[in-house]
Amino acid sequence: MIQKLRQRVKSMLEHRIKHMGTFTSGIYAFIIGSVLLTIDYYVDFGMKFKINEMEIYNRLIPVSTILISILIGISLTTFSVIFVVMQLASSQFSPRILRHFLANNLRMQQFIGLFVGTISLCVLPQLASVFYQTSFLLTLTTGSLLAFYCLVWSYPNMISYLSINMNVSSITNGIKSEMVEEINDLYQENWSVGKNLLYKRSKINPDKFQVKIVSPFETGYLDSVNYKKLEKITENIHGSDVGVFFENAYQKPIVGEFIMKGTTTLMVLVFSEELQMNQILRLKNEIGAIVSATFKVKLFRSHTQDVNFGVRKLVDIAIKAISPAVNDPTTCLNCIDQIGEIAKELAIREFPSTDSRTLGSKKIQVNEFNFEEFIDFCYDQIFQWGKEDPTVVKRIIRSIRIILPLVENPFNLKILIQQVEEMDLLEIYNLSQYKKGKLKISKEKLVIIERELSRFRQKAKLQIKELELKGVLDHYERNHYSDNLEITTAEIEAIDYLKAYKVNADIIYNDGNELT
Repeated sequence: MIQKLRQRVKSMLEHRIKHMGTFTSGIYAFIIGSVLLTIDYYVDFGMKFKINEMEIYNRLIPVSTILISILIGISLTTFSVIFVVMQLASSQFSPRILRHFLANNLRMQQFIGLFVGTISLCVLPQLASVFYQTSFLLTLTTGSLLAFYCLVWSYPNMISYLSINMNVSSITNGIKSEMVEEINDLYQENWSVGKNLLYKRSKINPDKFQVKIVSPFETGYLDSVNYKKLEKITENIHGSDVGVFFENAYQKPIVGEFIMKGTTTLMVLVFSEELQMNQILRLKNEIGAIVSATFKVKLFRSHTQDVNFGVRKLVDIAIKAISPAVNDPTTCLNCIDQIGEIAKELAIREFPSTDSRTLGSKKIQVNEFNFEEFIDFCYDQIFQWGKEDPTVVKRIIRSIRIILPLVENPFNLKILIQQVEEMDLLEIYNLSQYKKGKLKISKEKLVIIERELSRFRQKAKLQIKELELKGVLDHYERNHYSDNLEITTAEIEAIDYLKAYKVNADIIYNDGNELT
């Protein structure tokens, strides 16, 4: 319950954090400032505390002015340096990783709000004293104290925060944490025996009558879909005169896809009978209004409902890190570790997402990626660009090997094993290639890759045996829980693959291992 509430609040604030600095500075300037100015105007502190209020006020004005000057100076310098560093980091790692560093970072917005609000509190009493011939000592004192606090405490904290959070390890860990939170929100249930092994996108029967709702949005990326509002589609159709012919509604684009105005189809409504033109026009208007309120299209992709985008950023960083221009394999290894953590979370979850299954029972088919596509997306490009670096290859194998003991879904286990086996590592890392001089590595590295591959296969065999002992493989040989022939066929192939792999893994290894 608490987690759902936290996710809901996070979703509400997701794209509003960029205004947090303006909002907090407004609180300082208008709300706090108005309260302090009112108290100053109506309360005579000189009479109450037996002090010369006007003299103290006049002496405090140059002090606050100096503090404001210093604060503005260091703020401008600091943020100028920040933008330069962000530009360098963006070109070195990925232009996507720091795009929203200032805009969507709550701590940075708090710093901005505090600095701007403090300057306002120091300026307001001096400005007010021009129109009202009185001293605003309380307001000016508060502003000066906050300015002093900014200089001796908040500013050093901001510098420390930036130095830590603009480090690539912090950036990659932050991306991973956001993706894990998103996975917890989207895929709320773990996979267990008795559920479908895999998810396949629902296909639209081309012989059925279709009504297509195209995008009314400006060109951009599908940012998110409000699935609660999407339920209204079936309610609206069932309440109309075409409800008797309605079969299913299909969401076409996956979250994160590029959307073109007036061209990209967002929803397809399928009916058992052909509808009249007036019915089609009415449906397009009514359902189009629901779709407009349900889908969000933005200029940039975000992490909301888009796990692939987080992985995309990590893959980009990894690829650039092992490029000759950067030559930073340690960063690549860090990205592989973080990708492995995200893959682990999805490997134990039930596909499709929780909302997708709920909508499926209400005749709305949501389009999502599946686990096979996700794993390819995680590792294929990194391997393509780093396959000749044994350190990178070893870390990819290790990243997947660590996940294996946690995976009880036979299909997901098959996908992870296939991901390594289809790399054909022994075709690249073998003694023949080494003797021909095609491998620019030491013989020790060659042996390390083969040992790592051997450990992977042993771990995979142990997990397959574990599933056999639990009766999972036999259970799915006898039972299938989907009417979809494509899913059933894929389940059978996965079971057969695992059983054959358990028998042949050692044979495959020994036949290909030229050093043993």
